[in-house]
Amino acid sequence: MLKPYHFFPFAAALLAGCGMQSAEETAVAKMSQCEKVMALVDAHPGKFENIRKNLQSTRKITVWDARYHLVGKNCQVWAWGSGKTDYMCSLTAPNKETAQESFNKAKDLTQSCLGSNWQLSEAPRKVGNGIKATFTRPNSDTVVALHAVETRGVIKDEWTTYFFVGDASDEL
Repeated sequence: MLKPYHFFPFAAALLAGCGMQSAEETAVAKMSQCEKVMALVDAHPGKFENIRKNLQSTRKITVWDARYHLVGKNCQVWAWGSGKTDYMCSLTAPNKETAQESFNKAKDLTQSCLGSNWQLSEAPRKVGNGIKATFTRPNSDTVVALHAVETRGVIKDEWTTYFFVGDASDEL
């Protein structure tokens, strides 16, 4: 028969783990923003395997929470379509000016991190009101894109800034 003191080591181990960060979370917290950008670019060909956590699957798309947050706190990895896997973050802003400021900060950071091998192009979005900045490099399927987009709501209109690493898409 198990005595109550048999459970003490288990309870102590359980309580010791509460509130503590894992080694991965600690390592991510110590990374610079540029190290995170480059880790995302490097992780795209491997489908962001080391960056994803907390699987959420549906019939058409598989979604994980992401370990890195570059814009806002709503970062995810999406697996969809014919083998595409993309990283996406979003940050909602109350107006165009605030979204544009976030967009410009993220664009400047990304440009400083990626270096001269990457080409930047900016244009209005093809869908919706907003702007898109895309970083590409020769002989690579990986793109880094930023969007500042008007998001119309029932009660009020807002703007959202998106940070994207993944496969090129001319649709947005």
